[in-house]
Amino acid sequence: MLAVLAVVLAAPAGASTFETLDLPSAGNVDPAKVQFNDPPGGKKRPNALKALVLLPDGYKPGERYPVLYLLGGHGETYDAWAHPSRGDVQKTLAGFPGIVVMPEGARGWYVNWWNGGKRGEPAWERYHLDELIPAIEKRYPIRPGRRWHAIAGNSMGGLGALFYASQRPGYFGSAASFSGVLAPDRSDWGTFMDGQGERFVDVYGPERYYVEGHSPVSLVRSLKPTRLWTSNGDGIPAPVPEQQRNTGGAVSEVYLGAHQADFTAAARAIGANLTARTHQGIHDWPYWRADLRDAAKWGFFEPVEEAPAQWSYATVAKSGQMWDLGYRFDAPPPALATFSREGSTLSATGAG
Repeated sequence: MLAVLAVVLAAPAGASTFETLDLPSAGNVDPAKVQFNDPPGGKKRPNALKALVLLPDGYKPGERYPVLYLLGGHGETYDAWAHPSRGDVQKTLAGFPGIVVMPEGARGWYVNWWNGGKRGEPAWERYHLDELIPAIEKRYPIRPGRRWHAIAGNSMGGLGALFYASQRPGYFGSAASFSGVLAPDRSDWGTFMDGQGERFVDVYGPERYYVEGHSPVSLVRSLKPTRLWTSNGDGIPAPVPEQQRNTGGAVSEVYLGAHQADFTAAARAIGANLTARTHQGIHDWPYWRADLRDAAKWGFFEPVEEAPAQWSYATVAKSGQMWDLGYRFDAPPPALATFSREGSTLSATGAG
């Protein structure tokens, strides 16, 4: 069970308001064993699993609302999207009609870590999908139907957004990535990732199937029924000093542009509903704020097919939910397991 403690921050009457939720894990993520980031301003605080929730203008508990899960990047905290120097979400999404949930992701890559074959310790995927989302659904009046559930994120959070959408296609109708790591199965990603502080082999293991089972490019068929948005900068900073000095942000954005190109090609090849945009900019918050505003105009809660008669689903998880069907293997799959549905016929490949 998740203990939920809410702290409501002061706000003008009728304006959107924040709640901070204490969401400890029932065994999937141990804060004592996780590397958390310092919050904006650098003042340390105790390690804890929390989420920040933005309630819309005029929120009424008796009404039902759509929900957007907004995931953070590798160097950020659960409240980074709300900080005025980062996402400034209260202004960026002014007038947004839904509830916005910003969970802690630490430096976890939104993965059940390979960890020598344990597939956990930490298990961020299980924590977010099996603990966090049910807790939010229990606490808040969320509208039913995948049309009303969206997920988005920047950088590492862009990876998490599209990956989680691929693993819960019956829940998320729209997914968006801003400068996302969309192809962690690229041959050059391991070296790039090792430079971020976590070892690729600890997170994804030595076997290619495990990283493919977490790569939006490899899982793109699972995303075909989902509305998709991706955006990326071209590596050219705005003509302001702090942007001109951010050479690391420029290099990162150019590199991640190749990830977006890989994902775009894969999505276009299967006829996925993808809006992909490239704009001037680097790997930094001013551009992600603009990306979030643009994605909100694109629409997080547009109509989608609720129960398609034809779909494909791939996973390396031991258990999960594909559309209206739950699944559980006796043992974790030793290869990418795939399921496909054609009308009333369900077929599967793989072992587990």
